[in-house]
Amino acid sequence: MKYKTVQEAAQQWAVSERIVRRYCTEKRIPGVVQINKAWRIPVNAVKPGTEQVVARTPKLLKKLISQRNRHGYRGLYDYVQINMAYSNSRMASNRLSRNLVEHLYATDRVANGFEDVKVNDIIEARNHFVVMDMLLDEAMLPVQSNLILNWQRQLLSESCRHKRKSAVTPGFRTANCVLQGKPTTAPKEIIDTLNGLCAEYEQQLEVGLQEILELHVRFEQIRPFEDGNGRIGRLLMFKECLRHGVMPFILDDKHRTDYLNGIRCWAATHAILCNVCREAQDRFKAQVELQKLLEKGMDIKR
Repeated sequence: MKYKTVQEAAQQWAVSERIVRRYCTEKRIPGVVQINKAWRIPVNAVKPGTEQVVARTPKLLKKLISQRNRHGYRGLYDYVQINMAYSNSRMASNRLSRNLVEHLYATDRVANGFEDVKVNDIIEARNHFVVMDMLLDEAMLPVQSNLILNWQRQLLSESCRHKRKSAVTPGFRTANCVLQGKPTTAPKEIIDTLNGLCAEYEQQLEVGLQEILELHVRFEQIRPFEDGNGRIGRLLMFKECLRHGVMPFILDDKHRTDYLNGIRCWAATHAILCNVCREAQDRFKAQVELQKLLEKGMDIKR
C-alpha cells in the first residue's frame, strides 16, 4: 500500500500540518497508520468531512438494531445474542451449556445445577452480550485496532483472579506465543502490524466473504491478545458481514476442527474455511427465514 506524509496531506488539503496530525490522532482518516512515530496516510485518503458517499445501513443490521430497541419479543436479535455467546464461548473451550447461556441472557441469573461452572466463563458470557451490542452500534465503522481493542477489554472486564492463577490482563499481548507450531507476531510489532492489516483491508473497493475470511485469518496469525483472539476475530467477521451485506454466520464447536484446519491451510487452499463458513451461512439464513415466519404469525395474532 502507498502512503503520503503529513506534510503532503497538509499541502494537498490546504490545511496546517497540526490539523492533519489531529485528524490522525482522532482516527478520522480511514487506514491511517503510525510507523516509527510518524503518521502515514493512504494516498487516496480524502480530507475528513469531504467524503462523498455515506454507506447505507444494510437491512439485516437495521433489523437487529430495531429489535434490540424494542421491549418484549425481539426475535432474531435474541437468537444472535444467545447463540453467538454460546457458540463463541464453546469454540474457546468454555463449557457453558446453551440453556445456561439462555437463562443468563434472559434473567441475568445462573440456574442451580450439579455441574461445576467457572466464574470467568459466566462473566465473559455476560460481557459477550455487551460486546454484541457494541458491535451493532459500530458495525458501519471502519475496522481499526482501537475498536478491536475495546471489544477485547470489554469481553475480559471484571475477570476474576484464581487463587493459583492470575486473571488475564486485557490489552495487547506482551509475551511471545506460538500458534499451531508457528511463531506469531512479536509483541513490539503487534500494533503496527494490526494497523497495517486494518488499513490494507479498508482500501478494498469490494468486500465479500473471501475478503472477510482473509482478514480473519491474518488477524488470528497476528494473535494480538493473550486471550480472546478467536472470539474477537469471529465477532469481527460477524460485524463485517453485516456492514457489507454478506450473510453473517455463527460457527459452532461441532465444526471447530475444520475451522482451525481452514485457518492453518488458508495459504494453500481457501476451500476448507470457505466451505465451513458457507455451511454456517446457510444455517443462519434458514434462521432468518424462520424468524420472518414467526413474526408474521405474531402479526396475525395481533
